[in-house]
Amino acid sequence: MDFINRRDELDALEERWASDRAEYFVLFGRRRIGKSQLLLHFGEDRRLLYFEATSGTRQDHLDDLSSEIAALSPRSIYAEQPLTSWRPAFTAFGELLEDGPLMIVLDEFQFIARQEPEIGSLLNRFIRENASNPGLLLCIAGSDVSFFEREMGYGSTTYGRRTGSLKLAPFGWREAGDFVPGWSIEDRVRAWSVFGGVPYYLAEIDSGAGISDAILRSVLYPDGLLRNEPLFLLAQESRIRDTDNYMSCMRAIAGGKTRLNEIAQRIGKARAEEARPFLEVLEEMEVIERRFPVTLGAGKKVRYAISDPFLRFWFRFVSTSESRLQTREGARRYLDQTVLPELDKFVSEDGFERICQQWTLEHVDDAVEVGRWWGSIRSREAGKAISRSYEADIAAVDQSGNVVALGSCKWADAANADHEHSAAELDKLETIRDELEAPDARLLFFDRVGFSDRLEELERERSDVELVPVASMDR
Repeated sequence: MDFINRRDELDALEERWASDRAEYFVLFGRRRIGKSQLLLHFGEDRRLLYFEATSGTRQDHLDDLSSEIAALSPRSIYAEQPLTSWRPAFTAFGELLEDGPLMIVLDEFQFIARQEPEIGSLLNRFIRENASNPGLLLCIAGSDVSFFEREMGYGSTTYGRRTGSLKLAPFGWREAGDFVPGWSIEDRVRAWSVFGGVPYYLAEIDSGAGISDAILRSVLYPDGLLRNEPLFLLAQESRIRDTDNYMSCMRAIAGGKTRLNEIAQRIGKARAEEARPFLEVLEEMEVIERRFPVTLGAGKKVRYAISDPFLRFWFRFVSTSESRLQTREGARRYLDQTVLPELDKFVSEDGFERICQQWTLEHVDDAVEVGRWWGSIRSREAGKAISRSYEADIAAVDQSGNVVALGSCKWADAANADHEHSAAELDKLETIRDELEAPDARLLFFDRVGFSDRLEELERERSDVELVPVASMDR
């Protein structure tokens, strides 16, 4: 498949390649996000030394690096005498740089750092000695997010000479749609809700077929490329020795256990705090996240959620039904009998809401953060004080934390195709808006099927009400 998207990231690399100084650029992000493909694509028409480290010894790294240097260098010594330490490796980098502009990529750098304590100081010295050479673009990349944020963050002195850094993020739903350009907007929403924004997952979709075929062939078939993807992700994480508790945490969250004590009970821990270390690792891997009312910040109302749509789909439909997916025929029956009848409900529960949140961030001028809001609101009925729980699918705040928009999202499922958004949702959002003391907040309504006549009338009458049909969301 052709390289798709990442235009901003390519522009960032191009600026550094054309710089009038040496550039030391750090690129990191979770596994499968496309870091290596981005760097290799950018380096295609340039003089490139690309080295990807693996989980091995220091000498393993040096032997493999020697081969890459020998393939690029006219000096036969690198083929005849492999490197035995990292100091001569940087000498070799300098000699290669003497032959012309050079892009050096040290990928999966965390493996190098674990085996070579001096690597940070060697990097700094190399950059210092070549700082005035505009022909050098040195890129450090890797997928251990916590390592890069901790060891190579802006407060770091060991790797303090970097000239730029970028955390590579998954594609939003609109960018992900470039992988399936012929699909309807509704199927593009479904595609993102199932496969998410990770290029590795999106590349598995046959855009000439349909969403059901993509799910069947890539995820449900016993030989599908993504069938055992979560097992691979956890097995590749160096901090995980036994995957059972981590898999159980993910399955608990996918099954609706979103609070710490609920997850602990589900995985068989006597105390809630016993589950926290597993959840912290999964957070650092960026496969789960903590969510809380966007107006409050982290606190007692924290809920855990699977942040990656594909993993959410896998733990919802695959991990619970392995026995039904042992053959291709069984996978086809499971698709028809279980997945497709429940697919739109699955989309509505998280994927569509997150897409609407992305739209809100792009279209509400003052919005700097968008999430959900939930809480209890007290009122008096028949002379009695009562408290009711309320939720808003969308809550957007400005730089000062003021609520600037609230929203309601509805994605009809197959069993409720005549669904339409009613004015009752307006009453709910107005109650929340009053509670949050945000009288000027816009009220947004997103829907796949349509809106009631009354809600459409209210949009014409009021400037604070906006109806957003799915068909208009990719504009």
